[in-house]
Amino acid sequence: MPPYLLKRILYAIPFLWLVASVIFLLSRLLPGSFAEARILEEKQGYYSKGSQSTRQAVYQDYLHKTRQDLPLFYFSLSPALPQGVLLEADKLQAERLLWKYGDKEAVHPYLESLPHLEQELRLSPQDDAAEHLETLHKSLDKEKMLLAATAIYREATTKEAQKAAEQVVLGLQAMQPQPAYSFLLPTFTWHGAQNQYHQWLFQTLKGDLGVSYRSSRPVGELLWEAISNTFWLLLSSMLIVFFLALELSMCLVQGKGKYLRRFLFPSFFVLDSIPAFVLALLLLVLFANPSFLQLFPVFGMGYYAAENLPPFARAGQWLQYMALPLLCLVLANLPYITNQVYTAVQSARQADYARTARAKGLSERAVIRTHVLRNALLPVITLVSDVLPALVAGSVIIETIFAIPGVGRLLVESVLARDYPVLLAIVLLTVLVRLVAYFMADVTYRWADPRLKHRTA
Repeated sequence: MPPYLLKRILYAIPFLWLVASVIFLLSRLLPGSFAEARILEEKQGYYSKGSQSTRQAVYQDYLHKTRQDLPLFYFSLSPALPQGVLLEADKLQAERLLWKYGDKEAVHPYLESLPHLEQELRLSPQDDAAEHLETLHKSLDKEKMLLAATAIYREATTKEAQKAAEQVVLGLQAMQPQPAYSFLLPTFTWHGAQNQYHQWLFQTLKGDLGVSYRSSRPVGELLWEAISNTFWLLLSSMLIVFFLALELSMCLVQGKGKYLRRFLFPSFFVLDSIPAFVLALLLLVLFANPSFLQLFPVFGMGYYAAENLPPFARAGQWLQYMALPLLCLVLANLPYITNQVYTAVQSARQADYARTARAKGLSERAVIRTHVLRNALLPVITLVSDVLPALVAGSVIIETIFAIPGVGRLLVESVLARDYPVLLAIVLLTVLVRLVAYFMADVTYRWADPRLKHRTA
């Protein structure tokens, strides 16, 4: 391997690690989670018919299985909250109490005793316990909280519940309003290797991207199933776009191209003004609508595919579903890329070597294809390295509209479901595609212009 390629790879590894770490930490710091939306919500989800205590127990068990109950990083600079406070609502209540009373040592006994009281009340229910617990969870008025805790103490049916309520009362009595200066000062806490980032990093280095929160399937398996459709869609569209752009550019720079320019440039201007999602909807209305021309299926790819078909029949079935998305990507990117390639070819056509080739008696077509085209490839290579990641991002819209089970659609579903392991893997894949595109562009530069090899030698 040449030294300059090895240097590029060594530069890419820490960059990829840094991007992955930032994305992981940001995804975990976002408010809300998949478990809260699916388990704790009373009006939706599989556990919506269960009691509050059942949902809390399932939620705690889910956090433990997915290791989300561990600290986020090796250390933290924040107010030290009790380990029992895991829900977002409880964390917010704890921060409010710390802000009002300031003294962490006085607030923590109350916060740590409250989950124990809830556990005892689940074993020995009381009539008004739910109302009193809601006061303890949401109120900041010490007098109201003392009245609620005292009522639970008086109505307790077991000694354990009475003792737990007594601890809550004692914790509330110890809280005295103080200036919140101590809460403003961050508390440094060292968590060691038992944290979410450490577990995720070493699993990723082993090739394990984790498990999807939504489907409980390995992330690598989901990603591999989605990549196949996205890969062929992007590769086919990119090859068609650049082939058409090169052929059209070579036709436009020749003498008879002025008539073609009068038609193509206004058409490209109109086509480039149409957003991709509008273009996709127009293609669906025109070519997949019984009111116009129902030449292609609207959706269904991945649901009705026959496994026992011969390879050619399977390719034909795949092409039926991919024709409109492929046409949409080609039309959306062809105007811009053709304009850039035409500018590069036109500039190279006016260089001294092109005039020398014409003076030798070569035809205009031979001059363009033999001498001009290779020298015009440098800006085209730069364009390819930028277009490939853009196509990956554009596939999100196309795959969602045409219901293609690809990476783009999987990304949208993961965002809506807050499935952070899948979301993180897709973002890492996008970053990796960009790095590979730049790496390939660097290699192709040296093939197109041998002078670059001597500069880096």
